[in-house]
Amino acid sequence: MTSPIFVALSAFAEHDREPLRMLESSGFAFQLHRTGKRITTAELLAHGREAVAIVAGIEPYDADTLGRLPALRCISRCGIGVDSIDLDAARARGIVVLNTPDHPAAAVAELGLTMMLALCRNLPRQIARARQREWTRLEAHLLGSRRLGLVGFGRVGRRLAELLRPFGAEILVADPAITAVPSGVSRVELGRLLRECDIVSIHAARSADWPLVIGREEIAAMKPGAILINLARGGMLDEQALYEALASGRLAGAGLDVYAEEPYHGPLCELENVVLTPHSATLAVETRSAMERECVANVLRFLRGDLPANGRIV
Repeated sequence: MTSPIFVALSAFAEHDREPLRMLESSGFAFQLHRTGKRITTAELLAHGREAVAIVAGIEPYDADTLGRLPALRCISRCGIGVDSIDLDAARARGIVVLNTPDHPAAAVAELGLTMMLALCRNLPRQIARARQREWTRLEAHLLGSRRLGLVGFGRVGRRLAELLRPFGAEILVADPAITAVPSGVSRVELGRLLRECDIVSIHAARSADWPLVIGREEIAAMKPGAILINLARGGMLDEQALYEALASGRLAGAGLDVYAEEPYHGPLCELENVVLTPHSATLAVETRSAMERECVANVLRFLRGDLPANGRIV
């Protein structure tokens, strides 16, 4: 095969056939991962060994794996994060890494807003009691009455701030990479944000300049009765410390879509005051389809030599 493409995604073109049509009409040979499950390293090495370009999910591409994919010259990540790719090793081997950071922002921000509303209105507990046929009215709050803290103010954080604006809530953000914020948003240090906010929502990117971890000390610094949400990276939050704060009643609730180890089956599953989703923040049908189209387009531009000089290369 000339310039072969391997699609390593567990699901591809399920709701929109256009990404598959783009491959079929491209003139390049391609192969799909068809198990319906996240690809293993063994499967990646077996089926992607001859690939020049891989349409990638969140499977790991460490230095050893990249060294065993001798033909590989392009990884086109379907999504924002590239934490699972050893970027230094990729550059050393001349492998271009591309991603699709724009489309997921709306979907992740909407999930963040949904979690905030659900936890403010105590919906996880209300739903659990209703299923037990208990008629129990629990304390609830208006989102607009809460002081909201966004840790990280990139694409997702900015979109979430836009969604929150009509509620009238005060919004604080902590992000050392930014110097200016829109009207109605205040930039503060992380310590102040943790101390003063009723809801803390993590949207930071992994960065050597800001190796963010919300650990036991940071959780202890939060307001009693606060809510903590993590839609960024699992390793940024100490899940055991969070569990203890929730179980003791010191924190009122939490929402998580990412975890240190996935699939997650830990003790947070036992609590009524949490919203847990299976790393699915970007999986709105419209968002997934748009990411797959862009991901395939990135591969085809690379193979045709059409990447613009100022194109998005991670």
